[in-house]
Amino acid sequence: MAENLEQLRKIFPSAFTEGKVDFEALRELLGDAADDGDEKFGLTWFGKRNARRIALKPSTATLMPRPDESLSWDSTQNVMIEGDNLEVLKLLQKSYANQVKLIVIDPPYNTGKDFIYPDSFQDGVQNYLELTGQTGVDGTRLSSNSETSGRYHSAWLDMMYPRLFLARQLLSEDGAIFIFIDSTEVANLRLICDEIFGGDCFVIDLIWRKRDGAPNDRTVGSVHDHILVYGKGLAPNSTRTLAEERFNLMPRTAKADAQYQVFREPGGPDPRGAFRKIDTTANAKGGRDVASLHYGLTNPHTGEVVYPREGTCWRHSQEEMERLQADGRLYWGVNGTATTPMRKLYRSEAKDGMTTPSILPDMPFNQHAARELEVLFGRKSIFDTPKPVDLLRLLIRIGSNPGDIVMDFFAGSGSTGEAVLKSNSEGAGDRRFILAQLPEPTGFGDFATIADITRARLRSSSQAAASTSSTADTGFRSFSLGAGNIVRWDTSRQDFEQQAFEQIDNIREDRAEWDVLFELLLSQGLDLASSVESRVFAGTQVFATGGGLLFACLPPSGSINAGNSEEIAKGIISWRDELQPEADVTVFLKDAAFGDDIAKANLVAILEQHESPFVVKSL
Repeated sequence: MAENLEQLRKIFPSAFTEGKVDFEALRELLGDAADDGDEKFGLTWFGKRNARRIALKPSTATLMPRPDESLSWDSTQNVMIEGDNLEVLKLLQKSYANQVKLIVIDPPYNTGKDFIYPDSFQDGVQNYLELTGQTGVDGTRLSSNSETSGRYHSAWLDMMYPRLFLARQLLSEDGAIFIFIDSTEVANLRLICDEIFGGDCFVIDLIWRKRDGAPNDRTVGSVHDHILVYGKGLAPNSTRTLAEERFNLMPRTAKADAQYQVFREPGGPDPRGAFRKIDTTANAKGGRDVASLHYGLTNPHTGEVVYPREGTCWRHSQEEMERLQADGRLYWGVNGTATTPMRKLYRSEAKDGMTTPSILPDMPFNQHAARELEVLFGRKSIFDTPKPVDLLRLLIRIGSNPGDIVMDFFAGSGSTGEAVLKSNSEGAGDRRFILAQLPEPTGFGDFATIADITRARLRSSSQAAASTSSTADTGFRSFSLGAGNIVRWDTSRQDFEQQAFEQIDNIREDRAEWDVLFELLLSQGLDLASSVESRVFAGTQVFATGGGLLFACLPPSGSINAGNSEEIAKGIISWRDELQPEADVTVFLKDAAFGDDIAKANLVAILEQHESPFVVKSL
């Protein structure tokens, strides 16, 4: 919220009075662009205003590292996060704003079944911890979204709106989001996406045929799902999004290549190789007739002058047709006696890929994806509409390039992660993934939550990918959502002295140094995949991450005293000079680690008064 207000202040400084927005002044500045009417086009529902407020409310949570649940922690650039994706998206804003090239999500379809995304405006983290059993609250029920609730569509929109709002902030300027949805909510989803991304940024509604045949229990049955595609912003001087202009083509299919053949001609096969034939005439009916496109063309084999067939005209100008003729790019039949030539389109000159049609061709069905999971886990899939890996690989190919970040914050079984790993291992680059999945209970003993399934699939996919490529990044760093490491002052408590005593060391007792370090890393906008190093100076461990942009000294209480503070400071300075970071360096010091104020003042003074001063912050 503060960043949005600051941007508005830069554009319209006179619209602020005593630090607050003067809406009357803002309306005057906007002139005709301001719409004060009561009726506006768009989608509204009970709870929409609160959904916006939820999106803007800062998170008090953190992401805690889980190296024991990870694979190749030290070297991987991939990230898997267990937790409510609303809080996760908020926490990722500073580190990944404008950096994610492609988001592919398959959110819960509004089928009327329970879904565990009941956001609380009061305290999103506490709500999440209660629902996942982390605070000892027993018997909390998942949010029911049955039609009898009276908020059938509203509850689903409440869930989707803030997540899409936050997701847009993460996309790069040429980034795009692909959203799977069925017919129940596709109309509503289109409207809220138009509002969040902008109607001009709608790219296409892709159709995926998910079933081989219609369901037998219906007289009219759906066999497809939608994939709504939106870009982040428009390309300069264009009505198309920057994402669309940079999309990659689909890979060519055998069916498409089969259209190119070596055809017999009077002078022998064309030396330029196989080609396909394109009609040189166009329908002239319905007001599409153009007089200049009616002219005679001489057949070079017979000398006959031919004209377009009745009801048609030539597709090209006379000058262009004569150019094609001179270059041998018109096909006049096996014997050269055709009365209407065909244009040659050579395979050697065709694009390396194909334009993606709105109805995706030759994609595997939902049943195929279900079988993938059955083979992997040895039991029937618990997912209603799992997505085939090959379908996701196609979307990833279209919407991203090597080195890009691919995100899925409704990760489910982890199929998007597998698609990235498989693509990378087969030579399609070094894309990274960021996945987020709620630890929704499964009822299985070996995979208690869906997040457990996500990680298990990533491990299995990693083994398969590693067998194909020895250089691809096949690991992932695992994190889990939890309450912040710093104990906040509770304004509702009346025992101020006791609370002050408790907060002499304000780090939660059950948190390790690494937990605190990654909260600091996020607060500084560093990548969750940043390498972390540690060194010991005067018996005290110091961490460095972000290539030397962040140092943290978080030892036990009383560890730093007048005898070792100077050596610690000099050690940090020497290490910084060795790493040579390109921006200002921040050092976090744990207050409780100092035995007295003199030790802290000494260490801080050395760092801040150095010829290349540090930014020193206390915890």
